[in-house]
This record gives sequence, C-alpha cells and structure tokens, in this order.
Amino acid sequence: MDLNKDEKSQAITRKEVLEILANTKDLRKMDMRKSTLHKVDFSGCDLRSCNFSYASLKDCSFRGADLRDASLWNANVEGSDFTGADMEGADLDFAKMRGAVLRSANLRRTTLPTELVPREDIVRSMREGSRIGYGR
Repeated sequence: MDLNKDEKSQAITRKEVLEILANTKDLRKMDMRKSTLHKVDFSGCDLRSCNFSYASLKDCSFRGADLRDASLWNANVEGSDFTGADMEGADLDFAKMRGAVLRSANLRRTTLPTELVPREDIVRSMREGSRIGYGR
C-alpha cells in the first residue's frame, strides 16, 4: 500500500490507516488531508511532517506521539488527547480544539488557533490536563 497518496487521489480511509497501524507506528510524512479518522489510536506514533489539514480527528489519541512539524491546519481535533505529544513546529491554526487535552505536550514553535481558543485554556490544559473550552 502506498503510504504517500498523490494530490489527485482520494483521502485515505480510516480502514486503511488502521491496517497501516497494525504493522507500524511510523507514519512520517503521510498525507491524510481531508480524511475522517475518528477515534483512531495514534499513541506513540511517529507522525512527523504528516499532513492532517482539514481532517476530522475527533476523539483520537495522540498520547506520546511525535507530531513535530505536522500540519493540523483547519483540522477538527475535538475531544482528542495530546498528552505528552511532541508538537514542536506543528501548525494547528484554525483547528477546532474543543475538548482536546494538551497535558505536558511540547508546543514550542507551534502555531495555535488563539483567535478561536483562549491562550489561557491552552496553558491550563497543558498544566492541568483540563479539556479545552470547558473552563476549570
């Protein structure tokens, strides 16, 4: 199976991603734009430079995943868990993050949707593990 779909191909399916994850946790540079991947467990995966732009990633687990330089631009990550994820240099601008958890995540040089999500919610989630958008 070709891990890097060309630009004219269809979005990768949830089934295809689960098949890949059954064999490897190395999904570096994979193109998952516009894919619907609800409740997929990406925990501990190498997702460096992956393209998740416009993807629907509701309730996914990214615990301890390496998302350095990944694009989650305009992705829906509502309810997803990024506890301990390395997200240095990732692009989350315009991402829908309600209910996401960022406990102990590395967000250095990460572009965040601060126009959509108050910075205080992001900091609180990083420190306390609270869900973004639900207050204290």
